[in-house]
Amino acid sequence: MMSRLHVASWALLVGAAGQCKLYGILFPRFPSWIIFVALLPPWFTVYTISFCRRAPFGSRRFRHCLIFAMCWYAVMTLVGETLHVVFRTAQVEAFPHVLAQVLTYVGALSFIVFIRTCRVLRSNENARTSTPEVGID
Repeated sequence: MMSRLHVASWALLVGAAGQCKLYGILFPRFPSWIIFVALLPPWFTVYTISFCRRAPFGSRRFRHCLIFAMCWYAVMTLVGETLHVVFRTAQVEAFPHVLAQVLTYVGALSFIVFIRTCRVLRSNENARTSTPEVGID
């Protein structure tokens, strides 16, 4: 499971590069490295917790970290797309808006692995917390 998460985390890095270009088109005078650093927490979170063979903490907190990464990534994508729709910026760079969107959506494909992992972790939590029924005759 950890190896799949580790590989899927690289899709978040590709997606963060796409988001960086998406925001770079919106804010051309802002340094791109600052934008990129602000978009890295989802990748860094998943990369850090999946780098080990075993999770550094319990399954519940591990699941919450994955949910945090997915929510951060989704919100930043929605904000970027909404700003593009509202402001209709002119193309400043040679990097097309559509390519930035494609890279961003490639990053969102990692959610398939993350959601599956969250479901497995949730079922493990439920199995651990459920108490066996004792039959009284």
